[in-house]
Amino acid sequence: MLNFHFRHISNALPILLIFIISIISFQVLNQHVFPQGDSDPSMIMSDSADSEESITSYNDALIKTPLLVAQCTIVGIVFNQLVLSKIFYNRILMNFSRHSDTIQTNLEIDRRLSLIIILSAVALCVSCTGFLMLQVYNLSSELGRGFSDTFSIVMNTSLYTVWLLRIITSILILILSIVYYILSRTILVTRRIDRNGIKRFKYIILCIILICGSINIISNAIVSHNAAAEFLPWLAISADWFHVMAVSIWVGGLFYISLILVSAVRTASNNLEYGRELDSADEQIIVRNSFSLALMLPYFSMIAVICLGVIGISGLYMAWIQLQSTDSLFDSLYGNILILKLCVIAPMIALGGYHQIKLHLVMVEIAQQGSKSREQLSVSSNVNRGARYDPFVRFSKTIKVESLIGIAVLTISSFLTITSPPSMVHSGAQMQMEGSQSANNNPSDNNGNEEITPRFIDAFTIAASILAAIVLIMSILYYRKSKQELKTALDLLKLR
Repeated sequence: MLNFHFRHISNALPILLIFIISIISFQVLNQHVFPQGDSDPSMIMSDSADSEESITSYNDALIKTPLLVAQCTIVGIVFNQLVLSKIFYNRILMNFSRHSDTIQTNLEIDRRLSLIIILSAVALCVSCTGFLMLQVYNLSSELGRGFSDTFSIVMNTSLYTVWLLRIITSILILILSIVYYILSRTILVTRRIDRNGIKRFKYIILCIILICGSINIISNAIVSHNAAAEFLPWLAISADWFHVMAVSIWVGGLFYISLILVSAVRTASNNLEYGRELDSADEQIIVRNSFSLALMLPYFSMIAVICLGVIGISGLYMAWIQLQSTDSLFDSLYGNILILKLCVIAPMIALGGYHQIKLHLVMVEIAQQGSKSREQLSVSSNVNRGARYDPFVRFSKTIKVESLIGIAVLTISSFLTITSPPSMVHSGAQMQMEGSQSANNNPSDNNGNEEITPRFIDAFTIAASILAAIVLIMSILYYRKSKQELKTALDLLKLR
């Protein structure tokens, strides 16, 4: 059953993965990966080996925040649209709504989806262009040259290449989202046989937008701290990409639910023909809202659990590469920002657990009212009390809070990208020592070309490995739990 629901996205993922991996391999093999602080003239590290300074100004982080949010939004809402909208349509709208109501609900979903993607694409263009202009301005002030001369210099660096990649993909996303909405409007006036072809074309457009958004995220990886890793840089870049993609699907999924799915459920509930008629209109709406969310939440929980597993394992690997010791986690600015990021993520996970464990159970109980007889309801005091409690309203509020916390996490991440990790500071210190040895003709510098790599057998490596194993085990357990909750909900609501 689950394979049936996820096969709609399985056709796009192989193309996506092959395309992304080929780009990363091409960048590594041709040595076109530009680490921060190495190839870009704007990335200037501190001369002091003992200092932990920002690579760029904090204005860069503020400008990069809308860029990260826009990237996350595009990838997250498109991915979840491909998965959850099919479930919402097949499980709820098609079975419990009139055909005309189904078309109107889908059109509203597509309208909101297109509008959000268009706004995100515009924000992406503005943010990446502003970031480029700020780098050119800072460099021109430092070099004492004119803006146009400095811009010519920057055009020969990875900064311009990345900007060009982001602009091209953003424009494609913008055009495709407009075409997607036009096709959605066209369905209203076409024949049934034509609608199926348009739906397939819309699906292809969403897959292309997802690929463009994923390529846009690659631009972060190829100029990230992980691109400067001397130990298997291709693996560090891949881990960075998987990390950001998982964050995008998870956090962007929260945006999708709070901005699109909640509104769609509220609209569909007015015309939903689920179960028997209850005593009051308000009670009917509560039951119908609960029925829709009782089915949708377990599906998203499975997606979120997989994403959290990928985020945890890839994040631990990148921390092992960049921190290289437990002390760096507490003694460096990079480590402190990372701790702050983890502290902000904790409430998001707690709210997710609240939705999955507490709120979902209440929704299932209330949704059962639509299928029980009046005699059963009269002896079920818990269900009757539940009818006066609307979990949909509570969920609508908490999911928005969780989304806002997700934006805070992305903001902190933008500051993390402009801060020198301990690995780069240590590398800079060794380069200074090697330069000093060369100036003194010290014969001991014959080993100066040795790479700085993390240690494989120490307390930090062991701790990271144990945590990664725990994250993997917990992800598997909670995925199975979400799968079982979905089966239970389908059985209780008499759906298979």
